[in-house]
Amino acid sequence: MKRIFLFLFLPFLSYGFEILAPIKNSIHEEEFATVSVKLTKDEIDKGVSLEFKTDKDYFMFGMDPERKVYCKSLKIKPGTNIVEIIYTDGDGKQTKKSVEIFRYSILYKVSEEPPSKFEEKPFHTRKNEERCKNCHDMRSLPEDMIPESPEKSPCYSCHKVLTSRKKVHAPSANWACNYCHIDVGLSYQRYETPFPISEKCFSCHEYREKVWMNKKYVHGPTSTGQCNICHNPHSSNNIFFLKKPIWNLCTSCHAEKASGTHVLAGFVFGKSHPTRGRPDPSRPGRELVCSSCHNPHASNYKYMFNNDYTGDRYICQMCHKK
Repeated sequence: MKRIFLFLFLPFLSYGFEILAPIKNSIHEEEFATVSVKLTKDEIDKGVSLEFKTDKDYFMFGMDPERKVYCKSLKIKPGTNIVEIIYTDGDGKQTKKSVEIFRYSILYKVSEEPPSKFEEKPFHTRKNEERCKNCHDMRSLPEDMIPESPEKSPCYSCHKVLTSRKKVHAPSANWACNYCHIDVGLSYQRYETPFPISEKCFSCHEYREKVWMNKKYVHGPTSTGQCNICHNPHSSNNIFFLKKPIWNLCTSCHAEKASGTHVLAGFVFGKSHPTRGRPDPSRPGRELVCSSCHNPHASNYKYMFNNDYTGDRYICQMCHKK
């Protein structure tokens, strides 16, 4: 006796939204990552909300029947980040997807060495831009062009968050992005900056290059041209566009100085010299920090003393003149 199997095919709703950005296992250097998600027609018709989540940030969209792609920049922490997308339909059913990315910085222990699965994957390829051009202006501005206003820059709509911090670097403030990010016209990547980045930095700060590179001792990041180890080229909440407050920045690499006192034992009545938490006599109104005594770029003295002092007692006399 033969058995006959009947298969009944019923229509069902399948949610398969696409995460356009960030790219899976990509490496990021900024504290923000752009998240972009494309919905299917079914999801647009049946959707209620779309949530973007990282360990540092969260945002929820309500559904717009005229909108297929949703974008938002979220904060990410140093090291590994999981970007999670949660889609909720009208029946309360949720569909979740996620991508893992890495924020690289040598200023944090957890982020100084990316695991092997993470790679630098530039987003601005011709292929990716094809998917964005329906909503975004993907033109490349001439190198010397400054837009009439931020909103006139094709970069603004996606990257405006990069200027959201208190102090904004001049090229970013003027949205002259193509001065540093050159469109090299390749199909696989665009808007790369040179490595080391000092090639771009010294094109404006040329006087600094002449002064620092002729000193006897040059600090590591300066000598290797990696200005962006310490400085954020877009904006910062700290003085001099630093990625951390001065004392915290210095002790990120010079961890042995993080006790808050200087290594010179017995300096003052058996006590070590403080490195923070005191007023700076040489710079009224500012707090004592590492750069009160040491030049973070270059010096003619082996301890990188300010003003090219060639002996310990001279640096002391900056504050202790009696």
